[in-house]
Amino acid sequence: MRDDGAPIILCVGPTHKSASLAARERFALVGPAGRELVAELIEHPDILEAVALATCNRSELHLAVTDEGRTLPVIVAAFARLADADPSELSTMLEVRVDAEAVQHLMLTAAGVESVVIGEPQIQGQLVLALESAQAAGTCGPLLHRLFRAALKAGKQVRTDTGIAEGHASVGSVAAELVARRLGGLGDRRDVVLGAGKMGTLAVRSLTARGATEIMVANRSAARAARIAEQCSVDVTDFAGLDEQLVTCDAVVASTNAPHAVLTVEHLRPIIAQRNGRDLVLVDLAVPRDIEPGVGELPGCHLFDLDDLEHVVAETLHARASVLAEATVIVDAAAAAFAAWRREQEATPAIIAMRSAAEQIRSEEFARFARRMAHLAPEDRSRIEQLTRSITNRMLHTPTEHLRSRASGDELATPDPWLAAVEQLLGPGT
Repeated sequence: MRDDGAPIILCVGPTHKSASLAARERFALVGPAGRELVAELIEHPDILEAVALATCNRSELHLAVTDEGRTLPVIVAAFARLADADPSELSTMLEVRVDAEAVQHLMLTAAGVESVVIGEPQIQGQLVLALESAQAAGTCGPLLHRLFRAALKAGKQVRTDTGIAEGHASVGSVAAELVARRLGGLGDRRDVVLGAGKMGTLAVRSLTARGATEIMVANRSAARAARIAEQCSVDVTDFAGLDEQLVTCDAVVASTNAPHAVLTVEHLRPIIAQRNGRDLVLVDLAVPRDIEPGVGELPGCHLFDLDDLEHVVAETLHARASVLAEATVIVDAAAAAFAAWRREQEATPAIIAMRSAAEQIRSEEFARFARRMAHLAPEDRSRIEQLTRSITNRMLHTPTEHLRSRASGDELATPDPWLAAVEQLLGPGT
């Protein structure tokens, strides 16, 4: 616990800034392994709440704990088991943020500031999914629920009030730009998109926006492929028809949710042999990766993954410095509001106890006096009781507001003597 007795907020995990794509694949908090890890951690007596956030750029655990020193080694050990690594190997890969830093990081993440593609909108949906999944699993409590909602609100305000979403606003759009550059344009090129989920749909739309006219979407699910065909006016195939498309296409953008590589060296080698030396641009947007890294060594194959996209994005960062500054101002204000809310919660038990004690006295005295009001009509007795409640509330209003302002003040870094005095006056249990 902190000095004020409140839980500590932790954020632990690798991001694209601390770990390579190959390393992040090992830490992916997705599927049964991710759920089991969170379920295991929440059983620890010092871990009160936990939410797992898994995206292409990060595998983070957001937690409310009672003791940082006791829980951090447990969390690191859990990540080590997930990655099949020794805990000592993780010192440079896992980023650890505590309280204010953890809060600001989540809000910047929700705003798209911490993404490879600054301002990308997918992160908002990913935060909602992480929160809903934790609530369904029973691992998210009131503190992290409030934090995630505050982060989502701040992220939405950043997108509304700044130009952060302009330009390359999604991984799919950056991938399309990379393909267009490598091929010298898309007008007469044939493109294959693997996966018909949100990322695949964004890739299709981004390719179309840059002039692509021949796009084939390949997906395991025929129903989902049919939906994207209807939405985007593209051709679709299942994976059984994929090889034929790979022989003739110019580019592949892969973004499935498969737990393993969809395109392997062994699979592609005979296909590449049929291409007669023609170049093939492949962009892998998935984590874990859809395309084996060795594919990039096959003749004519030019393979790019999420780490490579950072170089394309870096070219525009200097022009977006003012937008990032505006976003930071909004996030700083939201983080300060969240901190004030947390401090205000410290006064709540004392306020409740004070008002409960006053109400008990009021109720007892009114009941004692009730015999003297037996001659009054019920509505008159009701008016008198309401008057006693009003007097009690008026008397408690100023001390209540004073306790709240004391709690929300920036100077409150340790237990407040005013709150302690109220607890002492009202007795134990406040």
